[in-house]
Amino acid sequence: MPKEIKFYKKKKYYVMLATVLLVGWLIYVGVTKEHVVEYDTITAEKSNLVQEVSVSGRVKAVNNVDLGFAVGGRVSAIHTDVGDSVKIGDELVSLVADELKAQMRQAQASVSSAVATLTQYSAAIKTQQANLDELKKGIRPEEIQVTQTTANNANESYKDTQTNLENIKIQADANLNSVYTNVINDMQKAVDTAKTALTKISEIQALYYNSSDFDSNSIASAKSTAMNSLFGVSNAGKWTTQIVSTQTGGFYSEVQQMAIVPDYTKIESTLRKVQTILQNTKSALNSVPIKGNLTVADVTTLDTHKSNVDVEIRALNSGSQSITVQKITNTNSISTAETSVNTAKNTLDSAKSALSLKQAGYTPEQIKAKEAQVDQARANLSSQRAMVSQANSNVEYYKAQLEKTILRAPIDGVINKMEAKLGEIVLPSSSSYEIQTPLVSIISEGEYEVEVNVPEIDIAKVEIGDKAIVTLDAYGDDVEFITFVAKINPGETIMEGVATYETTLVFKEADDRVKSGMTADVSILTAEKDNVIVIPQRAVIDKDNKKIIRVLEMKMEKGKETKKLVEVEIETGLKGSMGEIEISKGIDVGDEIVLRIVNSE
Repeated sequence: MPKEIKFYKKKKYYVMLATVLLVGWLIYVGVTKEHVVEYDTITAEKSNLVQEVSVSGRVKAVNNVDLGFAVGGRVSAIHTDVGDSVKIGDELVSLVADELKAQMRQAQASVSSAVATLTQYSAAIKTQQANLDELKKGIRPEEIQVTQTTANNANESYKDTQTNLENIKIQADANLNSVYTNVINDMQKAVDTAKTALTKISEIQALYYNSSDFDSNSIASAKSTAMNSLFGVSNAGKWTTQIVSTQTGGFYSEVQQMAIVPDYTKIESTLRKVQTILQNTKSALNSVPIKGNLTVADVTTLDTHKSNVDVEIRALNSGSQSITVQKITNTNSISTAETSVNTAKNTLDSAKSALSLKQAGYTPEQIKAKEAQVDQARANLSSQRAMVSQANSNVEYYKAQLEKTILRAPIDGVINKMEAKLGEIVLPSSSSYEIQTPLVSIISEGEYEVEVNVPEIDIAKVEIGDKAIVTLDAYGDDVEFITFVAKINPGETIMEGVATYETTLVFKEADDRVKSGMTADVSILTAEKDNVIVIPQRAVIDKDNKKIIRVLEMKMEKGKETKKLVEVEIETGLKGSMGEIEISKGIDVGDEIVLRIVNSE
């Protein structure tokens, strides 16, 4: 046999032998290999556990009031707008009430007249009754002397009231003249301020607005109006600073002359003209655009002149009010003094009459006549009292009617709806007509709450006083607001076939960022435990009406430690909102808890 064939057969034999050995080894390894199981586990640890109920809701005002008029009419004034803050009693909307006001004034005048007459009747009846009593007693010299003294005293009192009236009139004129003098000084300062401002405008014109563009023409037009009202000149819109600064004529001169020689008869008309001058000057200042080539110094100077003009406008307005107040004060003082004079005159006349009767002596006929006068006076007094009562009733009636034409705020809050329009006709909010849409709505300012509907499955967890974290869509999840459960409605509300319970939460503190109508995400903290053993809920298995978990424990097997799966019965406690659960009994910290078997091959 050739050598090559022998070698080939020998090589084939070795390959077969190696194959048999390899297969045998694989079979041995497969039979003797240890069975390995893999688990997904966690270690039992102590932690803080929070139970929450998460719901959505909406912010609403604690108080929300819809308002309308009790009477119909035309809207004459709207005093507030949406977003305005109001206090209780503030006027919101008014109706035209000219006729009612006239009737009110007439009723008040009737009351004043009736009361004055009643006072006279009351005084007269006292005097007449006293005279009648004296007639019946008869006359004694001492009585005549007393009556004489009374008459003398009444005469002196009458003279004193007359003197007092004259003094009050003199003082009233002096007080009014003092106010006039202050107003003259204010007017003189005002026209000087206007002149200075117009001079500054002319300077800015020459530097920046001396062309024929829109801004230049606007400034020139406004300046021309102001110059005409102050100096009585026309077409002065582009006069230079030098020319403006030398002007002394027109109304400027009239005010300066009034400061030297006051003419109190012209002060109020002059004051109105000066107010017009200031308004025209202010318009001229406002016509200068704060832009372009103006320097910071020019802008600052313009602002200063505007501020100076505003100060003078307020001073003149104050002066006008002072004149009005002083006139009213003078009228009231004089009226009171005149009433005192009339009263003293009536007292004097009565005293003289009583003295005459004493001196003349009394007859039976006089006594009867005086008795008739007293009876008639009593009848007049009774009738006059009825008239006063009726007049007061009329005043109260018109007051009530006028009040119905004014819509007032019943609470402190913010206007969140204003449907009234100036000049429109509104109908009563509740009458024989169909009920109208409310004209005004007010919500309480800064007092908001969150209203949510908690599902039936969670409501048992929620209690009054529970803390809740609120986030508002307007500010995102990073901005949290603290609230507390304030009210739980015991009656259910069915939403999409599920029973829910309306729950109200109040904010811990007011926050300007909170607005009515905002959407809120709410997490109500219904329970919390600290430092308890916590594991995932999915590790707990229900088996034979018991709760168990699977634990890996170290066991000795064949002389070495091996982890073995053991089922442990446990007791659970609080369930957390993130899928955790408290283990109150059955395991200890550090136990290795099996969540699932990963590989059992």
